[in-house]
Amino acid sequence: MGASMKKKFALILSLILLTACFSGCERVTVNKPNGVLPDYDAKINELSISIGGWLVPSTLNDEQFEYMKQSGIDTYYFAQCGDDAYYIDVNSITSEDALVLEKMQEYGLDAVLHMGSNRCETIAGIDNASSYPAVKALCYDEPNKKQMDEIKGYLDIVNQNTGDITLFVNMFPSVSYKRCGFFTYKNYLKYFCDQILTNLNVGEKWLSADRYPLTFDKNGNPTLDSNWLFELETVATIAKKYPDVKTNFFIQTVPYGGEVYPAGVVGSHDRVPTYEDVRMQEYTVLCFGFDRFSCFCYGSPCVYWEFNEEQVAMIDRQGNPTQIYYDVSRANNEIKAFDHVLQQFTWHGVFTNDAGKTTKGKGVTTNKLFKKLNNRLSIKKINGLKKVYSSQDTLFGYFTDQSQNAGFMVVNCNDTSLKLTDDVTLTFDNAYGYTKALCYVGGQKQIVDIKNDTLTLNLGVGE
Repeated sequence: MGASMKKKFALILSLILLTACFSGCERVTVNKPNGVLPDYDAKINELSISIGGWLVPSTLNDEQFEYMKQSGIDTYYFAQCGDDAYYIDVNSITSEDALVLEKMQEYGLDAVLHMGSNRCETIAGIDNASSYPAVKALCYDEPNKKQMDEIKGYLDIVNQNTGDITLFVNMFPSVSYKRCGFFTYKNYLKYFCDQILTNLNVGEKWLSADRYPLTFDKNGNPTLDSNWLFELETVATIAKKYPDVKTNFFIQTVPYGGEVYPAGVVGSHDRVPTYEDVRMQEYTVLCFGFDRFSCFCYGSPCVYWEFNEEQVAMIDRQGNPTQIYYDVSRANNEIKAFDHVLQQFTWHGVFTNDAGKTTKGKGVTTNKLFKKLNNRLSIKKINGLKKVYSSQDTLFGYFTDQSQNAGFMVVNCNDTSLKLTDDVTLTFDNAYGYTKALCYVGGQKQIVDIKNDTLTLNLGVGE
C-alpha cells in the first residue's frame, strides 16, 4: 500500500464497561484510506439496538411506565406468570388491555404478546391486535419439531394480518435440541429458519434463543456456563445464512433455581446479577453482532419451584425497583449512547486470545468457553491487525462498516467473581499508519493516541 493511501485515524468504541466475566469491552474501527472518519453520528436518530424485557409487572400506572421507559428497555414481552405479571391474551383483549397498549404507545414502548407454549392455535387471533400500534409481535416460546410444523400451518394467517405484526419465536437453548428431534443444535435452528422464517412475509424475521451464564461449578464456585459462547456463535452464524434475519438473545437479570437448585449447586443460577455481570453479558452478546438482547426478567416471576421469594428481578413482586433495576438501566443507557454506531457495522466472526499469550494467527486455547467455538477467526485474515496480546483470556468480535472499515469488540473473558483486570495490546500493520483512536468510555467519547502502531487497553473489573 503506497504512502498516499495510508490510513491515519482509527475509531475505537471503547466500552470499558464490562466487569464480570468480561470485565471490559472495547470496539476498534479503522477509517477510510483518505483519512476522513465516517460521520457515524449522522444516523444517531435513525439506528439503535433494541433491548427487550421479559414479564411486565401486574400493576401498571404512570410510575411503572416511567420505570419501564427509564430502564433503557424498549420492547416488553407480556408473558403469563400468575398474578405477578400483566398478561394480554391476543384472543381476548379487554378495555383495560387497550388502555395499557395506548400507554405503551404514549411512552414509545413496543409490546410483544406472548402465547405460551403448546398453544399454536393462539396464532389465529393475530389480527385482533392489528389496531394497536404498540403491538409489534406475537411470541411463541421454545417449540419442538412438531410444534414448528404446527406453527407453519398458521403462517398464511400471519402473513395476512393487517397490522404487519410479526411472529417472534424464541428457540430452546442448546441443551434441549435432542429432545426436540434433532441431532445437532445447528439443525434445530436451521429447521426453524427453513420452515418458518423463509415463509414469513410480514413484519421482521427474528432468530432468538436464551442461555444464562451465571452458574456454579462442581465445587460450588461461581463460574460461567461453558456452552454459553457456543450457543451465541451458533445462533449468530445460522442467522447470517438467511437474508433479513435479525438476532435476539436473552441475558440473565434475575437469580433463579428456587429451592431445588440453591446457590453453590451445579445447575443453579442463584446469583444476583451485578452491574458488572449485566455489562459482561450485554457486551458479549454484541460481540457476536446481535440486533437485540432481552432481559430475563424485567418483572419478577411468581414463586414456584424455579423461583423462591428472595429471587426477584428488576422490579420486585410489589412493583418496586431493585438494585438489579438500577444496574441494568445504567448498562442499557450506556449502550444507547453509541448503539447507532454499532448498527452501522456488519459482524463477521470472533477470535480469542488466552491469558499471557500473543496471537498472530488463530491461536491455541485452553479456555473452556473458547474451545466450544467452532468458527474462531484467524488474525491473518483481518486486514490491518498484526497481532494481539492480553494478560487475561479475551474475546474479540470482528466487524466492518459499508466502507470496509474494520471494527473490533474486545471483551475481558473471565467470571466477575475473580476480579481480574486485563491489559490488552492490539498491534496494527505499519502500512496502515494508524495514529488516533476515537473512543466511547462509559458512553462518553474521547480520543486517544495509537503509538508505534499499538493500542493498549486496560480493562478492569468495574471499569
